[in-house]
Amino acid sequence: MIGIFLFWLAFSPVKPAPERPAVSPQVHLQHQKESPLFTQKSLPPNSIAEQIRRHLLQKGSAGTTESLSLRSNLARFYSTRSFKPVWTKPLMVSELITAVEGAGDDGLDPADYHISEIKEFLSTSQVTPEMQARYDLFLTDAFFTLANHLRYGKVDPRSLDPDWNLNTAVSRSALEYRLQNAIAAERIAQVLKEIRPPYSRYNQLRTWLAKYRVIAREGGWPALSQGQSLKEGVRDNRVIQLRKRLEASGDIAVLKPDTSKVFNRELADAVKHFQKRNGNEPDGVVGPSTVKGMNIPVESRIDQIRINLERCRWFLSDIQPTYIMVNIPDFSLNYVENGRNRWLTKVVVGQPSRKTPVFKAEMQGIIFNPQWVVPPTILAKEALPGIRKSMSYLSHKKLNVIDRNGNLVDPASVNWSQYTGTNFPYRLQQSSGDQGSLGRIKFLLPNKHIVYLHDTPHKELFKKSSRPFSSGCIRVENPLELAGLVLQDSVKWSPERIRAAVDAKKTRTVSLPKRIPVFILYLTAVAEGDDILFFDDVYERDGAVLNALNKPAPTY
Repeated sequence: MIGIFLFWLAFSPVKPAPERPAVSPQVHLQHQKESPLFTQKSLPPNSIAEQIRRHLLQKGSAGTTESLSLRSNLARFYSTRSFKPVWTKPLMVSELITAVEGAGDDGLDPADYHISEIKEFLSTSQVTPEMQARYDLFLTDAFFTLANHLRYGKVDPRSLDPDWNLNTAVSRSALEYRLQNAIAAERIAQVLKEIRPPYSRYNQLRTWLAKYRVIAREGGWPALSQGQSLKEGVRDNRVIQLRKRLEASGDIAVLKPDTSKVFNRELADAVKHFQKRNGNEPDGVVGPSTVKGMNIPVESRIDQIRINLERCRWFLSDIQPTYIMVNIPDFSLNYVENGRNRWLTKVVVGQPSRKTPVFKAEMQGIIFNPQWVVPPTILAKEALPGIRKSMSYLSHKKLNVIDRNGNLVDPASVNWSQYTGTNFPYRLQQSSGDQGSLGRIKFLLPNKHIVYLHDTPHKELFKKSSRPFSSGCIRVENPLELAGLVLQDSVKWSPERIRAAVDAKKTRTVSLPKRIPVFILYLTAVAEGDDILFFDDVYERDGAVLNALNKPAPTY
């Protein structure tokens, strides 16, 4: 679906999506006035502070790395206030409990923020300074942990991908300072709303999560039986099933009971809408791939939304006004300029065996008529084995052998059997041209993966709805248009002059007037307009994120 990155058109601050119904602060307030929290007036304040200090110190060095870090942060925070209790104002407590109970709206689990322990304390009639201290620590830990999860995500992306580099500007200390100020100003609810990514498409994903949970509570959607493909004009008993399935997911309006077994135009349009939302070819025909998508349970879609809310929290803090974004599962590229969607195009990404990595880099320039040098991975896994099998591999791929001094080497003079990808003293280079692997344009974005954007001679691949065919680099359908956008000079680099530079057939490097951030992302669910779009998990990465997201969060 090339339309996905209208998703990023709306990356401008907006009011958060409506919260799900929550217990009102007044109800919490009344409950707390009857709770042991307010009996602390009869407890010596210093005794509670002493219990807080003892509790933090007694735990010592026991626990995981994560729990030790949390405990250290708590100890540092409480030491600045002489270990005095924090949660002495009923409204602050009420706002925090409401926020914790609403964490599920962001795909998070309230259990990660001590909600059971907090409620258990509130129901206790007799308290001690030790109990009061533990309660205060639970609330503070819940506040800090929830804020961190809303700001940066619960799961550390580096634990899943050691090469992750998208949010290098994470500042936990700045967030802690902000939270301390919120406590001092008694602005608990407000700061937690401000910390959540303030972008409309994130909030729309939250809205879709709530909608799909309603569908799940109502029994989900019916499965569609296997059989011959359904298309406009046919009569089949499964048409009734199909209509009910599309009504359940909102792809067709529920007007009145319809028991017709005829596949009519209205149903064909609804099928096309479903297909556009689910990464299928929108042909209106219910074939095996469409049936497979329709039979994915609503619970799986709920998990998919939660996974991608988490992914959004990983990188949204690093978004800038002008950038290029590639979404691997959607096979699309979006150019955003000054916060507004400017241009979309299709791309081809890496095969599952040669995955395109997720990373951030800066586009620095363009090479017209580039010469392709076989990269190390392809050299070791494909080129050298191919040459050892047959010398015709070189001529078939139009490759020349070049030595370290830039001289052409006769392939027959090389003992190919003695070389591997690590000790090969030459480079294999392909001349530029329409049939070259890089096509006519290469976009320079230096990175450790040696992955870049480029043209391709295989334009036919862009006609396919699923496009994981490259060796890792990203092939762009309309590279000349992208060149005009990133060069940012419609006079010096008009479409005619860009075409002239290509037609000159000379290799030429041009620096961009300003470097442009490039985000290579992996999002399998996004909100777009009034729809939610789902894409196949082409690299099977969703499962690892879901497992980590469902794992209980470490506590102090």
